[in-house]
Order: sequence, then structure tokens, then C-alpha cells
Amino acid sequence: MDDLVRFLRACLDDDEAAARAALDGTWGASRLLAQVHATRMLLDASNASCPPRCATEHCFTGGCSLGRMGPVHEAGGERWLCDDIGRRFPVPPVTSEWALRVLALPYAGRPGYRQAWWP
Repeated sequence: MDDLVRFLRACLDDDEAAARAALDGTWGASRLLAQVHATRMLLDASNASCPPRCATEHCFTGGCSLGRMGPVHEAGGERWLCDDIGRRFPVPPVTSEWALRVLALPYAGRPGYRQAWWP
């Protein structure tokens, strides 16, 4: 997920630079700056900066609510997370990793985008 976050941040930096270069009070440039800011807020809320053992999948909580849970497990069409003593919990329907993949969709044609990031 770190590569995806770095890719998104680079795309947002480019978008911000383009909007600032075109900034002449037009609605489009101001809207793009607002969108860049909103997307950066989502990146910051995605818990992508949590320790590696818990950064695989999260809810958007502002904190590491799944901090003691490991990566997503899959078998027989089911998906679950395990806490540090092995109890199973269902994967939240919208995880931060999924949301980051959706945020990257507009950049799918850009060099550096990986098909594995497709949601």
C-alpha cells in the first residue's frame, strides 16, 4: 500500500502544480485545488502511516482501530481479520486500501499506475 500512497501523493502534487499555474480565479482551477486538498485529507485518514503489521486493511477511524489485527485472510469465499489471539473479525466493507485504490482510478492511464491497484 505504501507504493500506492506514494503514487497518489505524486499525482496530487502534479495536479496542485497545474492548478496553481492556471490559477486566475477560474472556478476549474479553484475546484481542482479543493479536490487535491480533500483527497490529501482522505490519504491522511487512511491510516497508511500506521505500523506495517496493521496497515494492510483498516476502517477510516482517525486511529488504528485494527492495530492488533493482521492482514486480511481469504478462504472459501470468506474474508476475515485476526486479532493477536486468533479471534476472527469480518473485514470492514470499506477499507482504507479499497478507498485508496478508488482514489487512484483517475490516474490509471498515468505511468507508474499498476493494474494490481484496480479496486
